[in-house]
Amino acid sequence: MDFAKIKKYPNQISTAFKRFPLASLFAVFSTIAFLIVCESFNIPSEQSARFILWLAIYPIAAMFIALDTSLVQEALKNRNPKIQVITGIAWFVISWLIVLYPNTLNDYEMSQTIGALVFIHTTIFLGLFVAPFFKQKNENAFWVHLTKTVKSLVVATIVAGLLLLAMELLFLGFFGLFGFTDPSERPFLYIFIFCTSTVLPLLFFSTLPTIDECLETTPTSSKFVTSICQFLFIPVLAVSIALFYCYILKFFIIQDIPYEVIIWLVVTFMVFMLALNIVMYPSRLNSNPTLEKKVLEIFPIAISPLVLLMTLSIFQLMSDEIDELIIYLIATNIFFYIAIAILLIKKIECKSKYMAIAFCAILLIVCVGPLSAPNSINYVWQNKIKNELTKQGYTEFPLNEASTEKFIQMLRNNNDSDSRKILSYILSTSNSENASVSKYFSTDRSLEDIDRLVRDAMKKSASEDTTEIFDSFEAGISNVNQNALKIPQGVKQAFFINLDFDNDDFQYRGDTLSFLITITDDQDTSKHSTYDFRITKQELEIDSLNTIETDSAIIGIRELHTEQWSKTGQSLRIDGLLFIK
Repeated sequence: MDFAKIKKYPNQISTAFKRFPLASLFAVFSTIAFLIVCESFNIPSEQSARFILWLAIYPIAAMFIALDTSLVQEALKNRNPKIQVITGIAWFVISWLIVLYPNTLNDYEMSQTIGALVFIHTTIFLGLFVAPFFKQKNENAFWVHLTKTVKSLVVATIVAGLLLLAMELLFLGFFGLFGFTDPSERPFLYIFIFCTSTVLPLLFFSTLPTIDECLETTPTSSKFVTSICQFLFIPVLAVSIALFYCYILKFFIIQDIPYEVIIWLVVTFMVFMLALNIVMYPSRLNSNPTLEKKVLEIFPIAISPLVLLMTLSIFQLMSDEIDELIIYLIATNIFFYIAIAILLIKKIECKSKYMAIAFCAILLIVCVGPLSAPNSINYVWQNKIKNELTKQGYTEFPLNEASTEKFIQMLRNNNDSDSRKILSYILSTSNSENASVSKYFSTDRSLEDIDRLVRDAMKKSASEDTTEIFDSFEAGISNVNQNALKIPQGVKQAFFINLDFDNDDFQYRGDTLSFLITITDDQDTSKHSTYDFRITKQELEIDSLNTIETDSAIIGIRELHTEQWSKTGQSLRIDGLLFIK
């Protein structure tokens, strides 16, 4: 970018304020809001905390809603301010409902809140490209707007990044000049917030193409983009799909099918293909038969069997256990079927519009409402818990504390995987006011103390144990190579642990050691999660043992030492990492 173009930015920013006045004001307000959020470390009350949360989620979405509304009005040639007022008030009310709705200790309500925010922000972002051209009969203007908008965003990000770097260096020089050896981090944080929340959006607004410009421009790809697609992306995708079919054949022959790998490879291929269809849209407009045009027609057909294979792989994973990720994968799989159908039906001209509508509709279903992923999982676990209770002869709910303790003891004594999964789920949700648990159990000390009942059940199991006690058993493990501390796949959190266990927290039963690890929330000590681990004596005697795994957590062992020298004399110490799935 030459200096002459840079000199035009002040005038362009002034034009942005005239073209998008409300969005520009929200860009300025977002900096003020985020500065208040950064300064609000000591929050005096829950009401204040919710206001701070509102400041964190409201401005950016409000800015993009105002931008989307302005672009739609520009397309409709309608400058009536009432439309901006209506959309602005609607988001203001919705944002406060989102902030006031959840009980922060209720995991289900919090997941619904997060899902609503994900849906709203995704819809707003897609609306920036689709909404202004919703009534167009083809994708020409949409494609021009998309490419020019992405270019504007890239340029604005680079300029804002250079300004951020220059201001940070200026402040560093200022502090060094006046002898500040340990400057505060706050000025640098404030500069970052200002450049990303105000400067970047204003630069972006100033270079956005007009709607008329998009309508009048014919979609054309540059020679560079065409060459990259023709000689790199298309061959890579074609060869990858062909190799994948070969690997699938191999997997079926050796009867060792990696279902998760298949799912994620299909997701990668579909995303790559959809992106390629958007980038190469001008090739579809060519009236002459070309290689690129033919390839765009073949790829959806070639990937269709893989999407079906993805469906079968998801059902195979569901036979083991269903969780929220499975629900999201099912929704993704359904969207892929819809996207392929849209691409293959030639009568559909505005393919991107219908794909965006389908994507937002599916996202709404899985993020918000009765069929959302958290709600579906709650329903599944409610059925599992109820079936297990019914199998044990319980018919009246909720159970009292004595019956709850007896039921937990029964789950601990069972060695089947279903009982362990149910017990693990009850422990993981007992302090989160989860409806699937509270519906069936009630204790004098509330469900938050249900892990106490597990400890009581462990004591009773130990006192009722008629097996012969180990004769002077001892095991020690030391992993100096640190391989066990590598983060496994599918991990959400990790905690360093260095624990000397109390006798109440572990026990030997037969040839099995079982122990509990409880993690307490740093911000809310009343909120905690307990994980139940079991391992045999034979496994403990393996020097190369790196991990101990349960359904919801993994321990990466740095050092472990356990000993039992008498009926009541025993010890257990573990040093390593606790990974939460």
